[in-house]
Formats: sequence, structure tokens, C-alpha cells
Amino acid sequence: MGKNYLREQMLTKRNSLSSLEIQGKSHETAQRLLLLPEYRQAKTVLIYLPTKSEINTLAIIQSSWQQHKNIVIPVCQSNRTLLLSKLNCFADLAKGTYDILEPVKDKIIPIDPQEVDLAIVPGLAFDEQGTRLGYGGGYFDRFLKTLREDCPVLALCYEFQVIKHIPTEVHDVPVDMILTEEGLHKLYKH
Repeated sequence: MGKNYLREQMLTKRNSLSSLEIQGKSHETAQRLLLLPEYRQAKTVLIYLPTKSEINTLAIIQSSWQQHKNIVIPVCQSNRTLLLSKLNCFADLAKGTYDILEPVKDKIIPIDPQEVDLAIVPGLAFDEQGTRLGYGGGYFDRFLKTLREDCPVLALCYEFQVIKHIPTEVHDVPVDMILTEEGLHKLYKH
């Protein structure tokens, strides 16, 4: 099964979830995340802002602010790289590249990837080896290589997005853990 076919299948399945299912599964996943030692120990958390049917991360962000954690979000650049920006409040956001929320230009606060203690990433599918199937732009694969070696990379997704095998390419960067509404899959490669 090729990557593009797999992307279509996963998008179709994910987009078929009702808003109630997304809300419930996102809540379950968020509750599990807040208990993880990797999350609790992190001072600076990189997290994506949800688009369409992805696991909703807004409650996680809100909770992180209440715990005085620094929240950093990815911002797509025209050269197909990600810039990290600190996020202080939702009011600083507007729809940007690919209709993803990102800080308006004068609210971007660049953060060095080396400052990130936990990276929480999206994806369309993940396999039991931690291979991540993204949307095809390669943004996260290029970016993940810039993190500290000891920074855990955690994928948030629905349980049905964890599959047996995803074809890998040389540039693919695996995740360390996958968290779903049903539990944690630890895949440490270190």
C-alpha cells in the first residue's frame, strides 16, 4: 500500500468522525497526556493547533498555560520549513498556511527548537515502529531533526490511525510515543 493511498484512506476515515466523537476522543487523549511523566516534567511544550478532524489540542494548551508551561507552536514557512513561535493566548491567532491557525505576523515570538522539552506532533497514521505518515510536505521530518536528542516526540492520534506498517523513506523521522484515546504506545528509539 503506497503512502498516497494510505493518506487518502486515513483522511476519509478521520473525516467521517462526528464532532461528538472528535470531542470525546480528544478529551480522553488529553486526560491521558496530562498524566504522562514526559508532559509533567516538560517546561516548554511544542504542540500543533488542530485542523479539521485532528485530535483537538486546545484544552491541552489551556491546561498547559494554567500549569505555567511555555507553549510553542509550529508556523509553516514558504521554504517548507517550520518556525517555532511561543503562544501566549488564542487571540494572537489567525488562519494561515493550509488554513491552520498560527500567530499573526506581529505576534510571532521565535523560539529555538533546542528549548523544546516535549514535541507533540500530528499525523495521518503511525506504525508500531514509530514511523509517521504526515500530509506529504515533509515539514515535520525536516524539523524533528533540529530538536535536542533527549527531547521526546509524541504523536497524538486516534487508535485507528495506529497501523501495522507504513513504508519508510530515508528522510522519515520516527516518533518515540503514540498516544490515543485508548492508551500509550511507547516506541523509544534511544
